[in-house]
Amino acid sequence: MERKRKKLYFTNGMGNEICRLDIYSGKLEVRSLDFGCAAFCFSKNNELIVSADNGVFILNDDNTTSPIYDANKYNLEYCNDMKVGPDGRIYVGTQCGKRVGVSDKIDGKLYSIDKYGNVCVLLDNIILSNGLEWSIDEKRFYHTDSETGIIKEYDFDKVSGTIEFTGRQVNVPGVDGFTIDQNGFLCVACWGYWHIAMVDTADMQIKQYIEVSTRAPASCGFVGDDMDVLAITTASVGLDTTKYENAGYTFLKKMEVGGRTPYLFG
Repeated sequence: MERKRKKLYFTNGMGNEICRLDIYSGKLEVRSLDFGCAAFCFSKNNELIVSADNGVFILNDDNTTSPIYDANKYNLEYCNDMKVGPDGRIYVGTQCGKRVGVSDKIDGKLYSIDKYGNVCVLLDNIILSNGLEWSIDEKRFYHTDSETGIIKEYDFDKVSGTIEFTGRQVNVPGVDGFTIDQNGFLCVACWGYWHIAMVDTADMQIKQYIEVSTRAPASCGFVGDDMDVLAITTASVGLDTTKYENAGYTFLKKMEVGGRTPYLFG
């Protein structure tokens, strides 16, 4: 949710579009791109930063791009889910070469990028880096390699941006993108399973499911004036839309417990 304009942004990644929705009036604006955008975030200067196959960069109003790191020094390819952490760094994961069909390598990574353009590798040997989030007290970090179906918990150092596996994890079939509510529950989109799984991070257990009326929930996040509306994006790729008529729709669900305002880069 972009707070200044009170608009919900979401990506039609394989359709090369970024969409902007006024959740109160229902007005939808669509911005066409020359590339697929997997995820995006905003900077403290309200710059739109996108995650794409060829890296992470600022997307200017005229669809030109500006670098946030030295692409000759750091080669980020097949970027996927991305968020800004409580330290103001960008955290972005990639798909491995084997998954995208360019090699036999399991070489996906999780990176951090700071405001000075420094890039650090936090995790390696990933197939499909996906959902990532921080605990409400900002002391823990949650991440998944969707191919494993497991969300892992890490200790998070807000100063250095480093992470260390706590040994705690939870199996969530279909795990894709996720967010966290104020009670410390991860709201996990489960691709192929028709629901959002609610994971209590106190004991890393699934406590309930929120039904979604289509097969492939892809991600979710809190929006609205009070950050108590869960926006759920879904996919239509690979699905027969005559059979799954709601595939590709974005759903809004009012929640009893809300989330927090997204962090900004910089």
